Amino acid sequence: MPADATGPSSEDWLAAQTRYRRLSTGSLLGGVAGLLTADAAGFPLVAVGVYWLGVVGFFAVRRAAPMTLFDERDCALERRASYDALRVVGGALIVAAPAAAALEQTGRLTVPPVVDGALFGVATTFGVFGLAYLARRYA
Repeated sequence: MPADATGPSSEDWLAAQTRYRRLSTGSLLGGVAGLLTADAAGFPLVAVGVYWLGVVGFFAVRRAAPMTLFDERDCALERRASYDALRVVGGALIVAAPAAAALEQTGRLTVPPVVDGALFGVATTFGVFGLAYLARRYA
């Protein structure tokens, strides 16, 4: 379909969507790269500022784009990836938490506090997921 008074061609639309998606993702990745670089250089406040500029740029591009950047295929892909990630991390939590506690109780392993904090954080994430699931199911 040629670009004329009826509107842009599907190739033009797809190219624009791809450009905006890359710009938004690049803004976010640039913010993360800037955070890591500035923090490694010893400028923690600058690092946080660059990171937040990247986040703001990400949302600004998504808001300013003249079309939706993500469609139902992207939502389905995110849903499947989230499910896979929950299964893997959940399985690891089911094995690691009791194993760490048992090994610590037997004196075979001293679990560093950071591992306890990480396990607590992952367990809390699953708790929040469960509550959100129940709220959506029964609301």
